[in-house]
Amino acid sequence: MTGFQCISTPLYPGNKEPVAIEIEEITHEQGAAILSQGFDISASDWPDGYAISNEIVTLSTHQGTHIDAPKHYSPDGEDICAFDIHNFMGQAVVMTDRQSPGPEVVVDYDEYRAKLDRYAGRANAVFFITGAYERYGEESYFLDFKGVPPQLVEAALDRGYSLIGTDGFSLDPPFAVMSDRFLSTRDPKTLWPTHVLGRRRPYFQLERLYDLKNFEGANLVDYFALPIKLHCGAAWTRAIARIVE
Repeated sequence: MTGFQCISTPLYPGNKEPVAIEIEEITHEQGAAILSQGFDISASDWPDGYAISNEIVTLSTHQGTHIDAPKHYSPDGEDICAFDIHNFMGQAVVMTDRQSPGPEVVVDYDEYRAKLDRYAGRANAVFFITGAYERYGEESYFLDFKGVPPQLVEAALDRGYSLIGTDGFSLDPPFAVMSDRFLSTRDPKTLWPTHVLGRRRPYFQLERLYDLKNFEGANLVDYFALPIKLHCGAAWTRAIARIVE
């Protein structure tokens, strides 16, 4: 594979998102009636008898493939518009864990650090592939996935990486897992630890990458994941990538 491939999820109503996506369609015929209001024009005057369509979409900024900015982790953090676009393009180190059991990514830590060291100063992102992308649109995608332990993120931040990506629903493990850990320990550090890390060490999360089969054997990819320019803690992105090594 030499060209760029889209690695963003599609968005559509009924995809089992915890917050339902709603799309109100304004048809071409309805568009003619709306756009003719206030003018001496009737719907039948439009070419072919109809005008243009539109859609009114209701969804969260965290639905589909999106990037979290520091504002998402902390009220003192900056929103996605505050950052230069070069934070969201470049090269990404690829780590794949499809086999290990449990709710978190498992890697050989020495090999992981060596790989980060190899590309430090060249790459600015790390993408974790867990196979979750194959279940996008199924209920299990949102309930059963692997989080990325904060120590793996910190190792990347220590080496100058600033964006961490995953094909899972979240960089933290499933909500039920974190809840059980908290109830057994009453330790606040068990709640969203990888997100909360961003309060102390601001970084970007690229969640819900998609269609990654061709990338699972890669070490390094070129990528572009430019977020929509919203004054929010997160924004949708149409991410693309191609294999370098």
